[in-house]
Amino acid sequence: MKQALTVPDFWNGELATSSVRLTENVEPLAAPLTREEAVQQPYTLGNTKITLAVTNVLPKKSELSVVFIIYNTVPDPNKKPDISVEYTFYQKVATAENGEKLFNKTNPQNFNATTLPAVFDPALGHQLVAGQSVPLASFPEGDYRLEIKITDKLAGKSVTHNVPFKVAA
Repeated sequence: MKQALTVPDFWNGELATSSVRLTENVEPLAAPLTREEAVQQPYTLGNTKITLAVTNVLPKKSELSVVFIIYNTVPDPNKKPDISVEYTFYQKVATAENGEKLFNKTNPQNFNATTLPAVFDPALGHQLVAGQSVPLASFPEGDYRLEIKITDKLAGKSVTHNVPFKVAA
């Protein structure tokens, strides 16, 4: 399988994310991979193995799962970011003015001093990994767009990504 990746400019200091990836499975590992194993399984972060989805057409009985990494956040005095990630689902419909309508949204994910581990410190190489899994049983068959808005509250900046997907029987 080949898929294009967008690599952010890590050195410009601007809020950025990795490519948003649809995942098939996310599972914990008993221990981090060896260097040799990591070469064979590049989508493993620490003790978490991520299996990418090969298509964006998903059966109703499955889940939509996405994962990405957030970079260049502004830290508070305790080295913690204050990030909010919003996930909003739009259904493609011909009758709507812009061709889609709001279908659903989830509660925002927050990454800050109260939600991150006390030892979290980007200067030590800790990564801010975000993601969401949503069961598709309540989604009617059809085409959708997941809008992901990442807001750095301390910097007053946002980044938005769109992930198209289809729910099938």
